[in-house]
Amino acid sequence: MLKQIDYTYKDRVWCGKINEKYINKVVKLYGWVHRFRDMGGITFIDLRDRTGVVQVVLPKELKIEKLSLEDVLEVIGIVKERPAENVNPNIATGNFEVIAKEFKILSKSEPLPFMINDDYKDIRDLKIDESLRLRYRYLDLRRLQMFRNMFFRHKLIKYIRDFMDNEDFLEIETPLLAKPTPEGARDFLVPSRLQLGKFYALPQSPQLFKQILMVSGIDRYFQIAKCLRDEDLRADRQPEFTQVDIEMSFISKNDIFLLVENLLEFALNNLGIDINTPFEVIDYKYAIEHFNSDKPDLRYNYPIKKWNNSIKINLNDENFNINQTYYIFFKNLGLTRKELDKLNEFLKQNNLKFLYFISSNGEFKGSLVKFVDVNEVDSYLRKENDFANGDYIVFIISSKNYLNELVLIKNYLIDNKLLRPVKDFYFLWVDNFPLFKVEEEKVGDKIIRKISPEHHPFTNVLEEDKPKVYMIYKELQKDPKIIYDDNFVKEVLSIRSLAYDLVLNGVEVASGSIRITDIEFQKIIFNIIGITEEEANKKFGFLLEAFKYGVPPHGGIALGIDRIIALLLGYSSIREVIAFPKTQSGTCLLTKAPSEVDEIQLKELGIKLMEVN
Repeated sequence: MLKQIDYTYKDRVWCGKINEKYINKVVKLYGWVHRFRDMGGITFIDLRDRTGVVQVVLPKELKIEKLSLEDVLEVIGIVKERPAENVNPNIATGNFEVIAKEFKILSKSEPLPFMINDDYKDIRDLKIDESLRLRYRYLDLRRLQMFRNMFFRHKLIKYIRDFMDNEDFLEIETPLLAKPTPEGARDFLVPSRLQLGKFYALPQSPQLFKQILMVSGIDRYFQIAKCLRDEDLRADRQPEFTQVDIEMSFISKNDIFLLVENLLEFALNNLGIDINTPFEVIDYKYAIEHFNSDKPDLRYNYPIKKWNNSIKINLNDENFNINQTYYIFFKNLGLTRKELDKLNEFLKQNNLKFLYFISSNGEFKGSLVKFVDVNEVDSYLRKENDFANGDYIVFIISSKNYLNELVLIKNYLIDNKLLRPVKDFYFLWVDNFPLFKVEEEKVGDKIIRKISPEHHPFTNVLEEDKPKVYMIYKELQKDPKIIYDDNFVKEVLSIRSLAYDLVLNGVEVASGSIRITDIEFQKIIFNIIGITEEEANKKFGFLLEAFKYGVPPHGGIALGIDRIIALLLGYSSIREVIAFPKTQSGTCLLTKAPSEVDEIQLKELGIKLMEVN
């Protein structure tokens, strides 16, 4: 049992914790001046600490210096119940006030660069330039909403650790100074002073180390890991980010799913968020064909469907091919006349073909209504979509861009709040990703094609697709130029992997796979993606060497903490849930990093700067 620590300030009472049990008792408070007002010699102060705000009353007899917002105070006083007419329902302590007996200013504050007591506003509604907030991040973090973000983050990570410990996982730290390896993004490099001309790389992930831990017999590993990637930034990316990194031995893909579902259910339920498990699982190919995305948002589950070509659309349009016609069926929209008019205008502006049906008067309308037998269409759609009553709209597209156009319509309905989500948080597994992707690069007048791993080169393949891997390996050995054969490329892209992503509300929040443990098969994969045996030994030799001494079947996953928290709290940017984030140019406005270093340090590292255009 933990013993109580005898702190110097043990008699302190938190501002936000004042309640009826303290009435007529003396309390000692510490905090910042949130607001204050002078009412004829009596000063009312809203005193704030991380738990909340309480009103402090300074009687006339207490002589005080000139107060400023954000001064740090010590107050000793008696808690009283406020008169009914003075109760403040907007704060948790609104029924109480502290009548000060002693009062001390511990630290003065200069005039603020921006107000931080506008707590009635949501952070998302602030008119303050974000760069100013990041420049004075220590002030921005004083906002109660920002503290709650940090507290939520702390608690989520605590519950993750509790769960993983209960499941017999070991939390093990892997090195931050690692070896440069190709993992998809650029490495941040750290020059070695002791071995001039050589460099460490900050890890993009603990991937290789956690696989070696499986070879080491650790069996169940996890880590709250810092990952660093030198890549272009956006709202949901930072050069350094945090993930829950997990690896297990003697498991299947379904074991990973089960573990993560139970982990999130435990952690989020403890945070007051209900989620349903098990999560839905859909195939990568299905996701692309029906949602035009490998991370669909199934809060709005309206898949793209193939039109039945026996239901004719007699449209005299050479671009309209009945055999390549697709549609989305939206039911129970219940649009108003005004909403329908706006929708019609949007459709006309984008030259989109559509039909809709309004149950109140039983009419079909839309640009295709003259070109179909509406009774035949109505019967077909009701049968195919298991739907009998209510308004529905059908958008029918026949073009090479049918996926993009149908998604454009769906996004219009979502953006204008005409579609309502079925739940607040929709977790979804997408699995059977392609093992490879084929990339093209223009070099001079030539187009160079290259096969690359869709995830990383250690991802295993579905057993039934393994023969295809051997086949394309042999074909490339016979003729490397076969990569320019489109039928060959189609075969390459058809190979499915044991890779999977976890999606939350249309955002990828975790990614993982079952790993390759057959050294010879691993060498074949390296060869296919253009890594020679010499290069493989140079970059991954330590892993391949370890695999020679008995490697268990293993797999894992990594969950993006920052993205998950941002989505759960309703933020579009992960910067709101990170204490000290970088800007989209990778700059820390608080510390001014990155910065120049002096010549002496560069000389010690054997580095000389040169101008680069």
